[in-house]
Amino acid sequence: MTETTRRVRTIDLEDPFVPSFEGMCELLLVRHGEQAFRDNIPLGEAVDAPLSELGWKQARALGERLAKARIGAVYTSPLRRAYDTAMEVAKHHGLTPIVREDLREIDLWQRAPQDKGLLDLFSRDELVAIYREVARARRHEAWPYVEDVEAFRRRVVAAIDRIAEEGVGHRVVVVCHGGVINTYLSHLFGSRFDHLVAVHHTSITVVRAADTRRAVLTINDYSHVMPIQSSRNKLNA
Repeated sequence: MTETTRRVRTIDLEDPFVPSFEGMCELLLVRHGEQAFRDNIPLGEAVDAPLSELGWKQARALGERLAKARIGAVYTSPLRRAYDTAMEVAKHHGLTPIVREDLREIDLWQRAPQDKGLLDLFSRDELVAIYREVARARRHEAWPYVEDVEAFRRRVVAAIDRIAEEGVGHRVVVVCHGGVINTYLSHLFGSRFDHLVAVHHTSITVVRAADTRRAVLTINDYSHVMPIQSSRNKLNA
């Protein structure tokens, strides 16, 4: 920080009505729209599934909600469901989404055969037992074939912190994934859990960043999808 750079007061970092983002970055962490899953989809296809019909509607509603906001940049995971959601935001501002590989979602089944669906690998009762254990533990390690969890945590925190540094003076949109958003919140709150909240598709979580400080303003705001959605697909929770 140079001598002429104003240090942001914590009271301003936490102020939702602050008139400018001088010295800080406001991060809008957005989950992608609903993806097109089907029962027993091969794991290799599920990793980069496209948006469903509802997912496109959610993405358009998100873009319309943010159309009048001051957006300095739009960042995105490279996965299709995130990139296409980011495009629905960026087009209102004449921006091109900036792809960051490290915003990819955690691969819960990375070490499993990618040409198989879950029902080819487990019985329904076995899957129920896995899901119950994951819900109980609220930690990624509970998934039997998950990628390196510590490496995932490190890359997510580093990626979002880097975006915060690049975006000082601006509000930026970061379109990513539920696991990514939960992991960053877990880091900020010092939680031992990886899953803190069921992040809805295209919901907005607002975090302010200045130097090493972070302030969480809102979590999981999905009010823009309420007019178009009245239920949730159990395959796309």
